[in-house]
Amino acid sequence: KAYQSGDYDNARKYYESILEEKNEDAAAQYGLGTTAFQQQDLQGALKAFQRALETDNIDLQSKANYNMANALASQQKNEEALAFYRKALELNPTDKDAKHNYEMIRYQQQQQKQEQQNQDQDKDSENQQQDQSKQDKKEQQQDQNEDQQKQEQEQSEQQQQEQQEQEQAQVDQEKQQDLQHAQAILDALKKDEKVNQKRQMSKARSKKLEKDW
Repeated sequence: KAYQSGDYDNARKYYESILEEKNEDAAAQYGLGTTAFQQQDLQGALKAFQRALETDNIDLQSKANYNMANALASQQKNEEALAFYRKALELNPTDKDAKHNYEMIRYQQQQQKQEQQNQDQDKDSENQQQDQSKQDKKEQQQDQNEDQQKQEQEQSEQQQQEQQEQEQAQVDQEKQQDLQHAQAILDALKKDEKVNQKRQMSKARSKKLEKDW
C-alpha cells in the first residue's frame, strides 16, 4: 500500500524489515529493488534485483530481469539492458512491456548507428574537401613560386643584358676615344710633316737665291 501510494520511504523500510528476518526472501528483494529504483538508487535497485533472480519462481525471475534491464537502460548501458530484456522475454514471451522496451532500445541503437554513419560520411566528405582545398592551395603556391622564379629569372636576364649593353657601350666609347686619339696623333704628324716640307722648301729657296746671288 505504501508503494502504491508513492510513499517509497516507508515501503523501503517495510521491505528492509522483512529482509532482516528473511534475507533470502526473493519477493522482498524484488520489492526493495522496485522501491530503490523509484528513489533513483540505481545501485541499490540492481543489487536487490540480482538477489531476487535467485528464486525458482519463473514469473518473479522474469519481472526481476525486466526491472534489471530498466535500471541498466536508465544508465545508458543499452547492451546489458538488451540482454536482460531478452532473458525476461525467454521466461515470459507474452511480456509486452519487455518487448516494447527491447524494440525501443534496438530502434534507438539503429538510429544512433545511422546518425554515426551520416556523421562519418559528412566527416569524410569534409576531410576530402579540406584535403582538396589544401591540394589546391599547394598547387596555387607552387604556381606562384614558379611565376616568381620565372619573373626573377627574367629580371636577372634583363639585368645581365643591360650590364652587357653598358659594358659594350663602354668598350665602344673607349674604342671611339682611341680612334679619336689616334686620328689626332695622325693629324698632328701630318701637320708636322707639312711644316717640315715648308721648312725644306724655304731652305731650298734660300739656297737657290744664294746661288743666283
